[in-house]
Amino acid sequence: MVARILDPRHARLLLPALGLASCLWPHGATLAMGLPRATPARFGPLKLISYYDYPPFVTSPQQGLSFELAGWLHMRAEGLIEGVELELLPRRRVDIQVRQAQWAGLVPWVSPAWFSSPDPAQAPIWSAAVMNDEDLVLSLKRQPFEFEGPASLRGHKLGGVYGHVYTDADPLVASGELQRLDSFTQEANLRMLLLGRVDLAFLSRSGLAWWRQRIPGFDELVHVAAQPRMRYQRHLMISRDLPETLRERLLQLAQTMGGDSQWREVMRRYGLLGQSAEWLNIA
Repeated sequence: MVARILDPRHARLLLPALGLASCLWPHGATLAMGLPRATPARFGPLKLISYYDYPPFVTSPQQGLSFELAGWLHMRAEGLIEGVELELLPRRRVDIQVRQAQWAGLVPWVSPAWFSSPDPAQAPIWSAAVMNDEDLVLSLKRQPFEFEGPASLRGHKLGGVYGHVYTDADPLVASGELQRLDSFTQEANLRMLLLGRVDLAFLSRSGLAWWRQRIPGFDELVHVAAQPRMRYQRHLMISRDLPETLRERLLQLAQTMGGDSQWREVMRRYGLLGQSAEWLNIA
């Protein structure tokens, strides 16, 4: 699935879906999504690829935090790019693409710990952290579970999502000490938990607010373990094959996006504003 933010003909269709207020773009002229063809020095479109197809990153067709990011980057990098394309791919295909020679793009919401680069000359450039996050362990309140490390998962039935790797839990599955039942989507996995077909499920803190609104009675039914499964920071992974001026601009934007008024409004609407200190205490 590819979402393109390229020219004024698409702007009117995509702007409402992106959820960005019309005040982000100057009134009238070119709605800033498409850039004049008389500027060949501009790079584009900037290609974003992501394997996050669930909330808050994707909440419905062409909506979600990744689409908001695509629109925000297009606006803030105006003059350097002709447009932005966001493509959702399985994790394995993202891995293949970023390893290809002369890949020129950006992968949002990821961590250096999740990607390896055998050739330092081809290693991507990592931005400053753009989000603090953590993985939560969910259970039902009628059978609450407190996570105390991977060993505490033994003897339980874990709901997972197809294709997801759980580095702490999968060895227990392989040894038969933990049972794992997978669903095709995160929502289906949460439904399995609510039906009592699994004991536990993992969920990122960043998606918690959305699911609380999506699933009636979520807070009355679901227990969130006091100790998260893991804490981490999300970054932008930037290709070295992008033009240097664009790379530097993207790094600058990542460094300052937390103080950008339009981006803060986006984070507020997704219930993510002001929770960084709660999620992760960084020395």
